[in-house]
Amino acid sequence: MRRALACSLAFLIAALVAGCGNRVDSEQARICREAIAALNSDGTQFSDLRESPFALAEQGVRIDYLARPPGEAAARRYVACGFAGRTFSPQRLDLVAVVTEGGAQSEAWLFTFKRFWLGSAEAAGTRIEEPALPRLPTTIAYAAQQLINAIALSAVYALLATAYSLIYGITGRINLAFGEVAMLGAYAAIGAIALVVALGRDDPLAAIAVALALAAGFAALWSALIGRHVIAPLHARHRLGQPILVATAGLALALQELMRLVQGVRERWIPPLFNAPISLAQGGSFVVTVTPIEIAVALVTLAAALAMLRLFTRSRFGLSWRAFADDPATAVLLGVDGTRLLAATFVLAGLCAGLAGAVVGVHYGNVDAAMGTLLGLKALIAALIGGIGSVAGAFLGGLVVGLIETAWSAYFDITLRDIVIYSFLIVLFLMRPGGLFGLANPDPPPAGRAGV
Repeated sequence: MRRALACSLAFLIAALVAGCGNRVDSEQARICREAIAALNSDGTQFSDLRESPFALAEQGVRIDYLARPPGEAAARRYVACGFAGRTFSPQRLDLVAVVTEGGAQSEAWLFTFKRFWLGSAEAAGTRIEEPALPRLPTTIAYAAQQLINAIALSAVYALLATAYSLIYGITGRINLAFGEVAMLGAYAAIGAIALVVALGRDDPLAAIAVALALAAGFAALWSALIGRHVIAPLHARHRLGQPILVATAGLALALQELMRLVQGVRERWIPPLFNAPISLAQGGSFVVTVTPIEIAVALVTLAAALAMLRLFTRSRFGLSWRAFADDPATAVLLGVDGTRLLAATFVLAGLCAGLAGAVVGVHYGNVDAAMGTLLGLKALIAALIGGIGSVAGAFLGGLVVGLIETAWSAYFDITLRDIVIYSFLIVLFLMRPGGLFGLANPDPPPAGRAGV
């Protein structure tokens, strides 16, 4: 089992390195690929395309390829395209120069190409031979593609469900504002990328790294403030959970309206990053692909899951958290500082929510002020399915919800997708009220006033 896991992880890392190593803008590469057919005679077959950065204009891409004209021998050729802007610039798709092994193309050729060929049916129908790929039955290939498509969605739900479970496990209460905390993390990720660009560092890898760090930190700060000034006082005074539910629901609305006033009702977008497809297998004419950003999301989520597992099984914090979750009063008598433990748990939950928001911002490329409501609801369902209060169950629940959403959207009527998820939750509660990893009797733990 460990060997299989290690091999799978090594394959994912190798694919990620292959996809991110060149750091080629996928949209710029797509435009440059359309120039290949325009530069060659009709009926030419193209294969063995290799993309790499190229110093031309503000940002360039070079594509080396093998061309086989009708009745002639194959020849190695290349085309290099220069663009007026870099990855995060509004002019990033403005083609300003094309160079081949024969020299630079004229301005007249470039004008004609952009005016009549680029984006035309002829360019879209250009046939490029794919390298030999492992063969799968078409149904298996399609199912594998849907499994890959579920990676990012499952990661978002798993990370956000973990935030719910962390707080519920120690307080027995649900923080309904976590969806908005993730939304704040998503805005922080977009803002981090804008900051990197403003500082003159137009580097997608650096932008993603800063986005993840800033989103996690910003969301952790908000989560800590909510825990200290909203949930902790109410939790200390009330044994029932309704005041906390009402307060966090109102806080969620307030945060949503705050971002609507600050950012407006328009969605915020960033260019797609590292989304060039990597072919994995083929079933008939259907090709199974994965993108480097999907691999990165999978690795980040896997790393977070392993870090959480180690934290809660091998560290003093995990021992204190589990002791306090089982019996707060006894844990306090044995030296556990409930106040510090709750504060640290809110920070940790905020980090998870911030990472979830960063995945939304970086992978999907758009955020808006209303995204937190549905996102938080789906993640809460994932936490309930996995067993609210169980960190391992939260990750499993996120995977289940992500797979159900993706599979239903691929095979059935997408308008019924949410109904299916809610129905699955109802059936699971009837069969196992505590969820997959929860207790058979999912009553909340004692309020634990002492030290909280």
